[in-house]
Amino acid sequence: MEIEHKTRVVNSFAALEKLLAQIESGRKEKPDWIRLQSNARLDVLEIDAREKVLKRLHACVLRGFKANNVEFEKKKHRLEYWQSVARSGFHDFSELGWMKSYDSPFVENYDYIEAFKDNGLDGLDPYAVYSSVLGTFDFSVEDFIATELCQNVRTIVEPMSGTAEFCYQGHFRFPDFRYAMIDLDEQAQQRVLAQRWLPETEKQYLVADVLNEEVWSNIKAFSSGESLSYIGKQSHHLFDAKQLFRLMDVATRNVDYFMLETPQLAMVTDMGGTDDMTRPEMKAAGFEAELVEDHDGEPNPFTNLMHFHLTASTKKKERQLFGYRDWTVWSQPILVTMANLLDLNAFYFHSELHEFVSVEEETEDCDVEDNVTFMLFTRREVDSVL
Repeated sequence: MEIEHKTRVVNSFAALEKLLAQIESGRKEKPDWIRLQSNARLDVLEIDAREKVLKRLHACVLRGFKANNVEFEKKKHRLEYWQSVARSGFHDFSELGWMKSYDSPFVENYDYIEAFKDNGLDGLDPYAVYSSVLGTFDFSVEDFIATELCQNVRTIVEPMSGTAEFCYQGHFRFPDFRYAMIDLDEQAQQRVLAQRWLPETEKQYLVADVLNEEVWSNIKAFSSGESLSYIGKQSHHLFDAKQLFRLMDVATRNVDYFMLETPQLAMVTDMGGTDDMTRPEMKAAGFEAELVEDHDGEPNPFTNLMHFHLTASTKKKERQLFGYRDWTVWSQPILVTMANLLDLNAFYFHSELHEFVSVEEETEDCDVEDNVTFMLFTRREVDSVL
């Protein structure tokens, strides 16, 4: 089911002031978004005045604001604007607009650029850069809970969670759910647990191997209601065939639904080389971010194996942030074949219907060839929505 968002539109600061006052007084409910148009231009305000407006905006919206009416003559002005908004609790790491965590009372600082300005590439927080270019923001727990298949889910599991945006962002929308995260990275665990979580939410972040069946048994014991496990950022590609097969087997024995983010269908030989991940604020600050093929990482068309790394660089220096050795592209047909061997039911998230549809059903209007999609596997006997 598609989630409806309510957007309020203002064309001047006078109209914005009136709307914010009505929301603050309780006379109007918070909208999902406020769209700033015409003369309601945040870029023309001095920083102090802008940040005061942003503080009120943060408290008066559920999801964020949209402002395509800003203009900049110089990169430094664009960067100054971006940093002031990012410090005020909004990020633009999604195409949806300037976002905050759903109805979050916490003003989080998303400005990772200041550290670069102070200390160059060595000052960059690798996890912050990673989140800005590869984080999970366009789709959320809410999108999948709104489906007919997952409507009774009450526990979210995020294996290979890293910075765990899926769980962290999701808990603001569903604070009464339980959230379990698993990763081998202790630094990632410390970072995630140091974030401000709503106090009523039950959560755990295990530093553990997701191939260990005992880990999944503990997750099952922790769960309440039906459970959805999600591996984002295509991280399951770090497994070889035997490991992924085992993961699908063990996970589906302990959670109700096991979901993987998968790339658009393409030949692996088209995925090599260098992908420019540079965001506008990075370019304005003076550095670039790229996914770069390792010297021995040319994609193998027979095994789908490749090697690459995420780097940040200036004209004089380069820093590797994360490496991705032995990355195997597990395409949708391969995943479905594994599912068949395990007697699992396989579904994909249909972006037009906003529902999970059986892979055995009609694939008309499916955008699996053009966009990232989500494959879901379960041992439960469930009917497709078609």
